[in-house]
Amino acid sequence: MVTRCRECDKEFIPNTVRQEFCNDYCRGTYHRRRYRQQAVEEAEDRREARLNGDGRGTEEERQKANEVLARIVAQGRSGKPKFVRRI
Repeated sequence: MVTRCRECDKEFIPNTVRQEFCNDYCRGTYHRRRYRQQAVEEAEDRREARLNGDGRGTEEERQKANEVLARIVAQGRSGKPKFVRRI
């Protein structure tokens, strides 16, 4: 049974039934290229969202989030601790 390598498209005789690449170099090259392509696509999506104004919220939403965060921090500093330390 002869199989074609997914990276270099050479024919080879696989050692196992599931073997898809002729050697480790082709396997690594294939996966590096695939992961790099995914990273490029995600970066393009983030860039497009940033240009469209999505992702950071409106000015009112950011202001409300800052107020809620300030209230949470203030509650954390005042009052008794939530956890009692045992020694």
